Amino acid sequence: MSRRQRVLLAVAGALLFLTSFFLLFTFLSTAAVEQGQIVQNLSETLAALKRGNAAMEEAIARESAIPRLQERARSMGFLPGGESMGLPLSLPITLPLGDAGP
Repeated sequence: MSRRQRVLLAVAGALLFLTSFFLLFTFLSTAAVEQGQIVQNLSETLAALKRGNAAMEEAIARESAIPRLQERARSMGFLPGGESMGLPLSLPITLPLGDAGP
């Protein structure tokens, strides 16, 4: 192999190495940019979901307040209950033995 052939082979090898390195660098840079865009989109989605969640928590708190529940009950026709005996809370319940029926 002549000196000229060795030099051409070395130059071709160096060019092949540099081209491979450039292609690998380009591929990795593109992948990093794509991953950055994905992270950015996910961050925006997360922020939107957090805002929506906060709005829903506020609406739940507002709608579950006692005055609001009373207002809604009145609008549906419910009236405040009077004093009633209710059910006894102690168990067992003893019922008076009366006419048990047939």
